[in-house]
Amino acid sequence: MYAVNPYTGLSYQPYPNFPFWPYPHLYKPASSFSDVENVTETSADSKQQKIACGVGPASPPQRKNPTVGVIGGSEAKPNSWPFIVGLRKAGATGVFCGGTIISPTRILTAAHCVNELSTYDISTMTVSLGMHVQGILPDTSNDAQMTRRVTRVVYHSAFNTNTAVNDVAVLTVAPEIVYSAAISPVCLPAANTAVDQFVGKDGAVMGWGRVTADGPPVSDTLQQATVKIVSNADCNKPWENFIRPQHFCAAADGKDPCTKDGGGPIVVQNPNGSWKQAGLVSFANGCANPSFPAVYANVAFFRNWINTYMNS
Repeated sequence: MYAVNPYTGLSYQPYPNFPFWPYPHLYKPASSFSDVENVTETSADSKQQKIACGVGPASPPQRKNPTVGVIGGSEAKPNSWPFIVGLRKAGATGVFCGGTIISPTRILTAAHCVNELSTYDISTMTVSLGMHVQGILPDTSNDAQMTRRVTRVVYHSAFNTNTAVNDVAVLTVAPEIVYSAAISPVCLPAANTAVDQFVGKDGAVMGWGRVTADGPPVSDTLQQATVKIVSNADCNKPWENFIRPQHFCAAADGKDPCTKDGGGPIVVQNPNGSWKQAGLVSFANGCANPSFPAVYANVAFFRNWINTYMNS
């Protein structure tokens, strides 16, 4: 895994919320772990702050009145998914990727969102929390309830841009996130390399990305959709054995994450009603292509890797 950490010196960067930014440098930390202690779904951080993980709607979103994020989705109720965040570059009006809150100082996202960012991009990157409107349309403004700067980026050292294997990253943010009704962590699954634990379940996807398969518009408001998780064996038929244990797939007629939804979550509902992050939006063959299910990074497969960087 590769990471960025700040220099001891500070450089001024032209961003109004955070006038002084640590300027990062690249370094390669120790090799990844595969046998670190297993963890359960409820994070210690969420318990400590008296906020349960996985707060969300009472049931998966239904497809009603499809709107212009997520292709074929509908607009989410503001702050109904309090763990979703948007990643922003300095000077850009909208988000370039999604992510999720996993602790008061950590954000989970995809490696493909950060592996090609410049040093300047990383040093000026921010995370928008508690946001519904990203503020890209005339007469609209970003309504994020909290903004945090990124102080460190770690992505998996075995991430492969050709196969999208190991498409996972953890961001460190500062200052600490203060949980509220609109901002709280997602639940994470226990470590499990089995690829079929979620097969047949409904998964909810959400994001601010592109809303048509062949056009540039993205959604100004958070979109959501429900998709069905399919087995890797079935997914590998159209994908011609491209899908690995680090992946899983999900599909639904005309519904899919798309460009700028990358790094965002697909979540499944626990029996107690809370929401657990099964995967990260990784790649697809086009958007909402009925012949090819969308592919996600399998969070349970990487749970121990994630845990290492939640605590270091």
